[in-house]
Amino acid sequence: MHVLIMAGGTGTRLWPRSRAARPKQFLPLLSERSMLQETVDRIRPLVPPERILIATGRSYVDLVAEQLPELPRHNIIGEPSGKGSAPCIGLGALQIQRADPDALMVVLSSDHQIQKVEVFREALRAAAEVARQGYLVTLGIQPSEPHTGYGYIQRRAPLGSFNGFQAFEVARFVEKPDRARAEEYLRSGQYSWNAGIFIWRADVILEAFRRYLPRLSEQLVAIAAAGGPQATGAWEATWQAIDGITVDYGIMERAERVAVIPVDIGWSDVGDWDTLTSLAAGDTSNVVQADHLGIDTTNTLVYSDSQRLIATLGLDGFLVIDTGDALLIAPRSRAQDVKKIVDELKERGRTDLL
Repeated sequence: MHVLIMAGGTGTRLWPRSRAARPKQFLPLLSERSMLQETVDRIRPLVPPERILIATGRSYVDLVAEQLPELPRHNIIGEPSGKGSAPCIGLGALQIQRADPDALMVVLSSDHQIQKVEVFREALRAAAEVARQGYLVTLGIQPSEPHTGYGYIQRRAPLGSFNGFQAFEVARFVEKPDRARAEEYLRSGQYSWNAGIFIWRADVILEAFRRYLPRLSEQLVAIAAAGGPQATGAWEATWQAIDGITVDYGIMERAERVAVIPVDIGWSDVGDWDTLTSLAAGDTSNVVQADHLGIDTTNTLVYSDSQRLIATLGLDGFLVIDTGDALLIAPRSRAQDVKKIVDELKERGRTDLL
């Protein structure tokens, strides 16, 4: 088993703590380890460091190497620019197959939180059994609510039991639904959330690239032939000519042998401050990482990088995030809209705060 961890993205909904120079995957948001480090820790009992690849932005290569010194340097793929998950996964698959022609490949994101780690690892073992039969496999998250921010996976015929987990053929992938449709999906019991966790044989996914994304496949093969991501100059022009596309849209929604394993692994994508607050709160009303004096303050996150006292009075369901050069105060219910602040800062040319 080989693992590709995607560690791109800027995490704009976690501004002002997540910045372009150090986005959320490199931050210790829920423990003393960064989210990227936690992702590696999670799969290390299954995979040695030499079989773990990290795909990230070129400007983050040194940061990845600093946080994961146990990984060989050539296992860090530094993309010149973001092009979506398909090119990233295709490059990783080529590198993995070159090292191990019969390899099984797991694709993970670096900014997910998984609370039931042992269950997650057992689910990956189950998915590996299905993938060996030539299926493109994804772990589907058991939905706990009619969430409108996630894509959904509908299942159909069962494929059997694998390592204690039931696998099913995928009927279809559904884009983020409105509230009414999400409630319908939940009632039906046939849908899982799409977390973007994939397991397949390297040769099978590369054949899918050749079939469904032939131009991209040729471009990625050209990059590999030129020396791969380590030959920085050789692949710059080819990479810039690539059209950005996700593996979900480019391959998974079109492929024939696709399987889903529904799982309950305590998954969250930690996409915004409200989600982070819910994960960190536990049994307490407030989440505080600051010198804080709170009076009649409930369900509130208070964070500060500075030593100054933060006093709150009468707050219920708020975010107070102080990073020294920026202060965010917002209702938790508006956490998804923090990205609007980042967009406005870009419009104003405040690159010093991005």
